Amino acid sequence: MTSLSEFIQEKREKAGFSVSGLANRANIPIETLEDIESGKELFLSVTIRQRLAKILKCSPAEIKNYERSFEFDEISNDVIDDLKSRILRHETNLRCPICGEPLITRIAKMYDLDDNLVFQPKAHCVKCIFQIKD
Repeated sequence: MTSLSEFIQEKREKAGFSVSGLANRANIPIETLEDIESGKELFLSVTIRQRLAKILKCSPAEIKNYERSFEFDEISNDVIDDLKSRILRHETNLRCPICGEPLITRIAKMYDLDDNLVFQPKAHCVKCIFQIKD
């Protein structure tokens, strides 16, 4: 079976691009493309997938077929609650409980039905599908 790195390399070579040429045309960092082609990147963000698909003249779904799928056990509520508490304490360098990559975090300011200000922790992983959104 062809890997994501092999698929992107083959499409890039058929299109006649160098690594830097494709990175420039797709408006992605050359380091990211090098990581994809070396097999370090196994799961792409929607934006990068769409940019590559446009330049390589294929569909984003076709690229996604070669990405690694994430299979994981359900994450316990204790782990999620701990992450939420750490976000609310403004801790930095939090890691994804699925893949260990950095989490992008923020605190949403919202109002409840009684017009009280409520702080809601949010997070998503830079690599995989993990997110805290409620």
